[in-house]
Amino acid sequence: MTKRSVAALATTALVACLGGCAMTGPAGLPPSQGVVAGSDAVAVIYVRPGCSFCQEAREFFAARGLPVHERNVVADRGALVEMLDIHVRRFPDEEPIVPLIVIGDRAVRGFDQQEVEKALDEAGRKTESGSKP
Repeated sequence: MTKRSVAALATTALVACLGGCAMTGPAGLPPSQGVVAGSDAVAVIYVRPGCSFCQEAREFFAARGLPVHERNVVADRGALVEMLDIHVRRFPDEEPIVPLIVIGDRAVRGFDQQEVEKALDEAGRKTESGSKP
C-alpha cells in the first residue's frame, strides 16, 4: 500500500470517526511538526467542535496557564492535512482521532493527562505536579 493510499484511507476513516474521540499514548514526532515558530504556545492541539476530550485538553492547558495553538480540523483543511500526516507517519495502524496534541517532538492521541504531563516535563514545561527550570 502506498503512502498516498494510506492517506486516502486515513481521510475516509477521519470522516467516519470525527463523531468520537479516544484516548491512547504518545509517539515521537519530528520538530518540524511542533509548535508554531515565533509563538509562545507550548503545544499544538488538533481539535473538532463538540469533542469532549478536546475540551478537557483545552481546560487542562488553561488551568496551568500554558498557551496552545489550536487547529480546528473541520474548519481548516490545512489543519486536517497536517493532522492526517502526523497520524499516517506516527500511528500507521490507528484511525485518526482528535484531539491530537503535539508537544515538542511527541504527539499524544486523545487526551491522556498523564501522557500530556510527561510530554510537558520532557519539553521542560511547567505542569501541575512540578516544574522544570
